Amino acid sequence: MKNEAKSSERSIRHRTDPPWRTSSHGEAPGNGRLDHPIGTGEKNRKPERHRPKESLTKAKVLIVHSMPLIRFGLIQLIGARPQFAVCAETDDAPAAREFFVRYRPEIVVLGLTLHGGDGIELIKDFRRQNTAVGILVLSTREDVLSVERAFRAGAHGYLLAHEDVPQIMTALDEISAGNFYASARVARRLLKHCAQNGIQPETCELKTLSDRELQVFSLIGRGFGASRLAHELHLSVKTIETYQMHLKEKLGLHSAAELSEKASEWMARSARYNLQLRQRMLHENGRYLLPSLYSC
Repeated sequence: MKNEAKSSERSIRHRTDPPWRTSSHGEAPGNGRLDHPIGTGEKNRKPERHRPKESLTKAKVLIVHSMPLIRFGLIQLIGARPQFAVCAETDDAPAAREFFVRYRPEIVVLGLTLHGGDGIELIKDFRRQNTAVGILVLSTREDVLSVERAFRAGAHGYLLAHEDVPQIMTALDEISAGNFYASARVARRLLKHCAQNGIQPETCELKTLSDRELQVFSLIGRGFGASRLAHELHLSVKTIETYQMHLKEKLGLHSAAELSEKASEWMARSARYNLQLRQRMLHENGRYLLPSLYSC
């Protein structure tokens, strides 16, 4: 028994996985997704007592993103900086709300498309609970409307997922200092948007949509049917059909086919616009930038 106790003590002392890392819930029975990746059970809570004391002086960062590779990269990148400590990470909106209350992070890094919820709504919820929290959006959405809505919801920074890695730390430093931050690409698009006397007519039309309706609209443009939408957003098919009805009413459409066609056209226009901006920036900067897929 003494040998077993010593072995257990050594395993805790030399454990390399942080206390917030997925363990028993990493492979949920039946689905294999990280629905509850951090601290949702007693087994995951116990190691919190073994955190290094110096982490208490660091700014706590909560990571909420649907892409596992992005979460992993952020954990490694942020964990290497002495002034920050990742307190939790997840791809699930309900779990993110739980971790926000439990860990009280100073900074949140999140994407706009999440399992079980929407990033814009999550920003609003976090800001209602703590007006001092700094929020950095890291998203593949490049349209001006998404950027505007993120900042109006309470975000302090916006980066595109294919930005250069050093920009992430620059953004975190600025936000932790109480400043706002937008990458050069995002800022240039916003300025161009203002210089062209605001948004295009079709974008004006979409401004009447709620954040959730815009999310449903963009997913319809990507070819999502009602059943797939319900699964992706963790909603019932009946709720999705209600959103589709509201979209048709607000956009003056008469059928699901018209709604699908309009959403697809909007996605195609956005993709062409983003490609033109990227090519112009490539020409101005005189260097090659890897293109990324547009995603809403």
